[in-house]
Amino acid sequence: MTNLQPAEIPMILTPQDFSVMEQAMRGVGSIGIESERDGHREAVGKAVIRLYTAGVTDPAKLAEAAGIMAATRLLDRRR
Repeated sequence: MTNLQPAEIPMILTPQDFSVMEQAMRGVGSIGIESERDGHREAVGKAVIRLYTAGVTDPAKLAEAAGIMAATRLLDRRR
């Protein structure tokens, strides 16, 4: 039997999980962050998934935190 690390354990997401993450992605656009910018949408998506799997499940809080995380990552890349 192989010992799997937490990052290697397959995660099963339900349709409800995807719905919450989709609401958060849409919410990022509604709080004034340009989600269509080059690379920004992908960064937001990664942040949404990371935050959701860490336990942030409120779509509004998820959108706000993901938008901030994505903007910070993009700023770091441009330095």
